[in-house]
Parts: sequence; C-alpha cells; structure tokens
Amino acid sequence: MRFFATIFLIGLISSSCVKKQSNDPNPVIEYIDFKAWKDNGSDTAVMVLGYQDGDGNIFRENNLKGPNLIGTFYYLNSATQKFTAIKDIITNDTARITQTVLQPKDASYKGKAVKGQMYIPWNPFRSGDSVKVFKYTLFVVDDAGNKSNVITTPVFTIDF
Repeated sequence: MRFFATIFLIGLISSSCVKKQSNDPNPVIEYIDFKAWKDNGSDTAVMVLGYQDGDGNIFRENNLKGPNLIGTFYYLNSATQKFTAIKDIITNDTARITQTVLQPKDASYKGKAVKGQMYIPWNPFRSGDSVKVFKYTLFVVDDAGNKSNVITTPVFTIDF
C-alpha cells in the first residue's frame, strides 16, 4: 500500500508542475541566448527568444505586413557610465531595430496556442566596432496588433 501511495504522490507532484499553455492572445517573449562573432570582418549574431502565443498569430506570413519584432539598442556611454539609446540623426528620435519574423513553412499551428523558440539573425548587431558594451529592449506585435511584454536583455560585452 505504501508503494502505491508513493507512486500516487510522485504523479500528483509531477502533474502539478506542468504548465498549461496560455490562450491569451497577447504574445509573451523571453530572452534565452545571444551569440556574436565576426564573419569575414562583419559583425554577426544570433539571438534566441522564447515565445508563447495563445492564438498562434505571432509570426508574419510575408514581409508585406511590416516588421513584428521591434527593439531599441542601448550602448554604454563611457562619459556618463549610463546606457544610451542610439538616436536617428534626422528626426532626433530613438532609432528602432526592426525585423520581420516569418512563420515556419508548416503553418498548422495557426489559430492554436503555440510555444517555442525563435532564432533572430543580426547583421550588424551593434552601431559600430567601438561599441563594446550594450543591451537591447525588445517586443513583438502579432498579426492582430497585440503587443507582447517588453524584455530587456542582459548586458553584453564584446571584445572584438
């Protein structure tokens, strides 16, 4: 009897740790990883973001709808020792980083809750070689216009 009670308790504890996928139409993203390197003298990087979307419309079908990943690049200002956003010299407004994350070829998830990882290529990933310490803030907007949470990456230090 003790054996069956132990098995039951282990099963109960294990099942209580399983998270149900959200049906919330607002996407949620999280930072997972960032790898950077030089490729033939050009800055190259890949950022990995986790995502969850209750209605499966986090990706774009094509490039015509515009970008769905929007971010801001911040560099460590050596004079103030504070992170500063890059400004557009024409508008004097914060410059945005935009990417269009396209749906995978198998779109069978459309209309269903989805969860996974997206790999974002960056080339270039910083404003210039003199920038060695930086971070990003990022969010996504799905096809219905729902905005995700805004994440801030860890601070990155590059030695090249």
